This record gives sequence, structure tokens and C-alpha cells, in this order.
Amino acid sequence: MPMPVADGHAKLLERLGYRFIDAAWLTLALTHKSYANENPDSAPQHNERLEFLGDAVLDFVISDMLMAQHPDMPEGDLSKQRARLVSEQALAEVARRLGLGDCLHLGRGETASGGAEKPSLLADGLEALFAAIYLDSRAAHGMTEISRVIRGLFEEAIAAAPGDAVRRDNKTALQELVQKVFRSNVTYRLIHEEGPDHEKRFEVAVQVQDREYGRGKGRSKKEAEQQAARQALLALQQPDRKEAR
Repeated sequence: MPMPVADGHAKLLERLGYRFIDAAWLTLALTHKSYANENPDSAPQHNERLEFLGDAVLDFVISDMLMAQHPDMPEGDLSKQRARLVSEQALAEVARRLGLGDCLHLGRGETASGGAEKPSLLADGLEALFAAIYLDSRAAHGMTEISRVIRGLFEEAIAAAPGDAVRRDNKTALQELVQKVFRSNVTYRLIHEEGPDHEKRFEVAVQVQDREYGRGKGRSKKEAEQQAARQALLALQQPDRKEAR
């Protein structure tokens, strides 16, 4: 059974959409070394080791999301987008939305100097929090829970990646081709949906003038539509333009 957490952390956990099995992981993630140095008896450890692990976990999940959302983006652009999303500034902004600064355990000096608003401390605290969620849930769920949390926080930012780094996505390219060749629009139809809320899978078909040209699967409707559009592009670019199905 999940252990209770301090009242001050309730809103943070509500915004994250996660409940800790062992609240000690949450406490450790929120403990800065300045606080541990001043309170060695009550807080003998701090969150720097968790920051190290959280950085790697975040990189992995963001990389997976980018590859799924932008299947045609070259490696160099993927790296640039990941660097943008996991930068200190970007992580600090996510931390502020969560209200993480109000929950950090800081020493008197850090508190007096406004440590709860420092981008570096917020970013490090967020990474530590990601590691804590992973360690708390991995025995029962592996990467599922931490992936769900990170996806919820970063999905919109990934979908809205800047134009220069993101080549034309498949849906845009397909619509342009269909307008040119058929003087028509593209229609996407949900074929199948399965799985629990935290691990949904979608299958989508893409149609042009009531003919199906491709299907795609993904963990979101957008991802499935992108995959379907890619199939349709391949089908329509064949000399005889035979439909995929």
C-alpha cells in the first residue's frame, strides 16, 4: 500500500499523476545537499545520485518520444531537439509548473538566496524526482510508470518542435501530395483502440477519396496517424499509385 506523504507534497504528486509506494524516495529526491549538510542526523543523504540516474532516464524516454513523433527526422536534428527539451531552462520551467520549488528541502543559505527559484536547483530536483519515480515503480512496472509521467509532461513540447529542426512531417507531406494529385483532402479513421489508460495503443487508417492507402499504430492517435501517413506516401509515390489495402 502506498505510504502517506507530507501535505505540502500532495499538489506536486497530483500534478505528476503518481503516488509513491515508498515515500522515502520522494523525500530523498527533494533533499538538496545544503539541507543534508545542515541536518546530518535527520537527512544523511541528498539527491545528487538520483540526479545522475534521472538524467539518463529522461534522455532515454525523450529520445524514444522524439523518434516516434518524428519518424523521418535525421539523427542530428533529433539530438538538437533532445538537447532543447532537457536543457536546464526547459526542465526548470516544467519544475515551476509542478510547484517543485516549494517542496525542495534546502539549507538556510540556499533558502535565503532564493534557491527554490534557481533554474539549476529546479532542473536537478526534477531529474532526481524522475529517478525516484523510476526506482519506486520499477519492480512492478519497469519503465512504464516513469515513461507515462515524462510523456505527460513533455508530449506537447515534442509535438510543437520548431520548424527548422523538424522536417515536413508525414501528415503535412501527404496532404500536400493529395491536394496536388487528387484535389482532395486526407481523412484519418480510428480502427482500433486497446490497453489501459496509461498504456493505450491506437490503430488508424488513412483514406483519400474513400480509398484506404495505409494504416499506422502508436501510443497516441497522433503517432498512429503519422505512421499511417507514411504508408500512404509510399503507396501514392509508386508509379501505379496502388492503394496499400
